[in-house]
Amino acid sequence: MIKFFRNIRKKLVSENEFSKYMIYAIGEIILVVIGILIALQINNYSEQKKERNKENILLTNLSNDVALDILQIEKNTQLSKERLGRLDSLIRQLKTPNTVDKDVFIRKSYEFVVDQYFKSNSGIFDEAVSSGHMSFIQNESLRQSVFNYYRNAKETYTDGTTRQITDEFITPLLVEHVYLNQEGLAMLGINVGEIAQLQNLNIEDLMNNKAYWKMILLKFGGNQEQIVRWEGIRQRALFLKEQLDEELKHLNP
Repeated sequence: MIKFFRNIRKKLVSENEFSKYMIYAIGEIILVVIGILIALQINNYSEQKKERNKENILLTNLSNDVALDILQIEKNTQLSKERLGRLDSLIRQLKTPNTVDKDVFIRKSYEFVVDQYFKSNSGIFDEAVSSGHMSFIQNESLRQSVFNYYRNAKETYTDGTTRQITDEFITPLLVEHVYLNQEGLAMLGINVGEIAQLQNLNIEDLMNNKAYWKMILLKFGGNQEQIVRWEGIRQRALFLKEQLDEELKHLNP
């Protein structure tokens, strides 16, 4: 094709038809420009397609991570409520202290130091932020919603406070008032009857022990506060997942 145009150009020049040659030259320039524009357009289309594919993958992965957050919160909430229910039943046994099986009571009291904690599945988001790939999300409102969700979900002050209260207050109180006695140590396989003059666990005294009830207050208050916060995160997660899935439908009609 290039040889063909060269032959035409040589012929026009040799025949001294300058005006025709100029028209031909201009036409050739126009063809070259059009070719360049077409090539640029094809390249731009190819790049845009690659970016849309990357956006599609990013949105899909974010949607999956948010779904995992929702499942984690629902599981945490279920486990926490079930545990509080068991502890409530355990405490109610104190109404009839003479019927309490001390060994069972002590063993089941261990759940006072067990908690659930929420950790957002933010791996995809963190990687996208560090690599600058969040810019692949064209929808500015959606992109901001993603940032807002993870900013809130990562604020784990409630869980952190619960862990601190359990470690610094509930555990010492539980050890002192439920485990630091003959039955409590025996349950751990430690018989100190001939070594230390520890008293037996007195259920009636426990009923009127303010420190014990303080432990119960801290436990139930902290866990219930967690459940309320988790539900707030879950609602935001449900809304964000709906936004992500709608955007995916828009990208994949």
